[in-house]
Amino acid sequence: MMKRILCLLTAVMLCLILPAAAEENTKVVTAAELDELLERVRAQALTEELLNDPTGEDAESEDGTFFLYEAAGFYAEGTEMTADNPVNTLVFDCDEENVLRGTGMNSRVEDVLAAFPLDNADLAGTREDAILYLRETEAGFAYGRILRDGQWINTVEYGEVVSDGEMSCRTAVTYSLENGTVNAIRVSGLNPAGGELMDASQAEEFYNELIQLAGCEDYEAVKTSRNGLELTVLDAEELIVGGLPYVTMKPGDLPGTPETEIIDNEDGTWLLRCDGDGYEAVFRCGEHGEDAEILSFTILDDGIEGPRSVRIGDIFSDDFNRFRNGENEMGEDMTELLYGTEGTAPYGVAFYDFSAMTLRYVTDTPEGLQVELLLKYDNYFLTEIILHTV
Repeated sequence: MMKRILCLLTAVMLCLILPAAAEENTKVVTAAELDELLERVRAQALTEELLNDPTGEDAESEDGTFFLYEAAGFYAEGTEMTADNPVNTLVFDCDEENVLRGTGMNSRVEDVLAAFPLDNADLAGTREDAILYLRETEAGFAYGRILRDGQWINTVEYGEVVSDGEMSCRTAVTYSLENGTVNAIRVSGLNPAGGELMDASQAEEFYNELIQLAGCEDYEAVKTSRNGLELTVLDAEELIVGGLPYVTMKPGDLPGTPETEIIDNEDGTWLLRCDGDGYEAVFRCGEHGEDAEILSFTILDDGIEGPRSVRIGDIFSDDFNRFRNGENEMGEDMTELLYGTEGTAPYGVAFYDFSAMTLRYVTDTPEGLQVELLLKYDNYFLTEIILHTV
């Protein structure tokens, strides 16, 4: 924790000594920058036709009166959009690709993160959120943070809290994402009188929450690369499912209370099958379930993460970029040897069949076992994760 806090304090000092000509992505988002965005978009909108009736009941909300233009939507005061009426919130949900710093609708999450400061490259935090940066500004402090569900980032937010001594206003731009792609952008706190105001104690509480999150290292992003040769091969230490090591897994380690069945394998051995919530585990065992040794673990829903945090519902390209690849060319049979020599662990192979694809990674363990990880995709989404002792 101390290491993370020291890193952030160092980043604050670096920010103070950066030259004025620093690249745009090293500059924090400020209320002034978001005000400039508002005025640019408003000027464009006022040259366009108004697409809704701001006097209708459905145009009224707690954010103000809604004015819809092709350029963007505005929540503002009054029933007429002018060049100077107060705007509380600005929203984008059309195909505008350049809203702020070259990011916009349909931008990938990695492109959004690359357009702004990033003092926490590992995205260390909790499974639900992480700080991107936290820096002092002339009038208060600026921050960047993500909200996530494991490896799935669903919100990226950059903002500044500006204080006048008694009250503080938070102005922020929020990117909403689905499947790693921006599908909505919201700029809030543009009009202090319209909301987002905090008194001194509330501002301090918010700042302390960010500091506490900055010191958290419970969960982090899995390293990815578009250059697969930068990545390492899958090794035995990474054979983890739901936080449990696969190789030494026992029936008593399984989450929840699975239904169990002992099956005669008709070759003098017995199998213990455990059906749990979102998974199935199979062990080799004695006739009464004793001396159980794991044979396979299958993940069937998104409640459990596998090696390198793969998860049901992942997009093929996201998972592909978590493992080493690129050592060989595509074969004529629509297979690709990603690394190593097939049949001699460690190695990885991809099987392509139009929308159905499989990734297979095999590694040796210190116990003398050979374990394969199978990732099966349908229409580019991960539908099944299997760890199997070969």
